[in-house]
Amino acid sequence: MKTRATLEELATLVGGKVEGDGSLPIRGIASLEDAGEGEITFLAEIKHSRRLEKSRASAAIVPTNLPSFPRPLIRTPNPHLAYAKVQAFFQEKPFSPRGVDSRAFIGEGVKIGRDVSIYPFVYVGAGSEIGDRVILHPGVCLGESVQVGEGSVLYPNVVVMDRCVVGKRVILHPGTVIGSDGFGFARDGKKFVKIPQVGIVVIEDDVEIGANCAVDRAAMGKTWIKRGVKTDNLIQIGHNVTVGEDTVIVAQVGIAGSTEIGNRVALGGQAGVVGHIKIGDGAMIGAQAGVGQDVAPGQILSGSPAFPHREWLRAQAAFPKLPEMKRALAELEKRITQIEEALSGQRSAVSKGPDRA
Repeated sequence: MKTRATLEELATLVGGKVEGDGSLPIRGIASLEDAGEGEITFLAEIKHSRRLEKSRASAAIVPTNLPSFPRPLIRTPNPHLAYAKVQAFFQEKPFSPRGVDSRAFIGEGVKIGRDVSIYPFVYVGAGSEIGDRVILHPGVCLGESVQVGEGSVLYPNVVVMDRCVVGKRVILHPGTVIGSDGFGFARDGKKFVKIPQVGIVVIEDDVEIGANCAVDRAAMGKTWIKRGVKTDNLIQIGHNVTVGEDTVIVAQVGIAGSTEIGNRVALGGQAGVVGHIKIGDGAMIGAQAGVGQDVAPGQILSGSPAFPHREWLRAQAAFPKLPEMKRALAELEKRITQIEEALSGQRSAVSKGPDRA
């Protein structure tokens, strides 16, 4: 873990511009509230600048358009990205592979690359291939003929079932299961008969999947998680789903089988997506949305059933007023009824004509 850098070195790392003493030594990065002397903090948005004024940090990463400030700064168009890079710099640990622990089970014909760390109680099935610098934490279970690409990290109790493929630099967090059977059954009268799930899961490079997620193997073919996908915890991805590049999926999303999700899509927390539909590139699905039909590229949807986000906002604004609107409508209906009755009485009187002596 790196312990010190100058402000100028950090600015070079993030592509920012120093304002003030570039030789200032920095030993870490922390939040506006927690940072102290010798630490750098970051301000993502100008509207929070009062919090920066109160911070005890020695320096700050700030937006390029922040007004002049009496403290050493790194100015950058994207402070949040710069924060990520600086935090990664300080958290980077020396690479020290542990080798294969004697308490791990390694099946027949397994190929293991260089500089791996395979911890106690890992199970690796026959015919599997493990790339260079892979880390398998305690309790990881790899089925037969699994492939794990170089630089990938599988945290405790991750399961990758037979024949599934994990790419390079993939991170799988604790308890995630890759390649469990898809939910496929055929009806036989009053019973359901299991459809064998004989496909696989393919996870491409630079994917990160959160804790306790499930990615089901395909009925036939593959369930496909493309390059750069990031998921939160507690995600369910059904059989034969395709998730496009650089898509982000927030906690508790469920995606039913054979749905195709495009590149750079964002799925908000607890969204539900039915099977056999397509969600186009760049679409955004709001939290708790229920998506039941195709979504055009770039479309923004909210609500259940999902509909355009702006319309949903108007509907949400109207929702608290519904009781009042209901009372007003009932009063209007009552008055209309009274007017209709009065008009009906007048028409009846006219139809009878004037009284004759």
